[in-house]
Amino acid sequence: MLNKMKKTLIAFSIVPVIATMSGCALSPQIITLDSRNTLQVTETISGRTALVRVLDERAVTDSLGNRGGAEPEQALLIAQPTLKAALTEKMQASLQAFGFGGASPFQPVKVEMVVNQFNYQCNEGNWVSECQLDIELRLNIDNDGKVFSQPFKLNEERSVAIAPQAEYNSLWINESIDKLWQHIFSKPQVKSALGVQ
Repeated sequence: MLNKMKKTLIAFSIVPVIATMSGCALSPQIITLDSRNTLQVTETISGRTALVRVLDERAVTDSLGNRGGAEPEQALLIAQPTLKAALTEKMQASLQAFGFGGASPFQPVKVEMVVNQFNYQCNEGNWVSECQLDIELRLNIDNDGKVFSQPFKLNEERSVAIAPQAEYNSLWINESIDKLWQHIFSKPQVKSALGVQ
């Protein structure tokens, strides 16, 4: 009787392993993007307004990439809200933290963020073990005719035991956006272009 139970338990424990290794397609994930300001601002400006625009120049704008696996085209990462909407809100909140937003007789500062690349990609095949995140944003600032323009990039790669769940991917993506955001707005050239230094 014990022998039969052991065989049954072994059979049940093997089934999930076989299912995992048989190349089942991974499902899409909803990635909740954090649009709050996370900058720690010390320098501020008062009496200026800012016009904000975010452009998503990617060929495919309805996903952030895919989770790889046997059928990567079925394993998309869908942003909620959209990347464009999240970055627009984040930019508005960040500029408010710098003191922009009041009524002013001066021309508003024009701030444009262009998404050139945003791609989350895991390896294809029966076993997902490597994931990569590539982001490239271009910041354009027009402050009373003085124009600043520069691209900023972030490239990260992680080894994983299994295809990451939505919570893991949401955390990684949001942390990476914040890391790049902190890098951008800590640059003296960016602060100077905004007129906060």
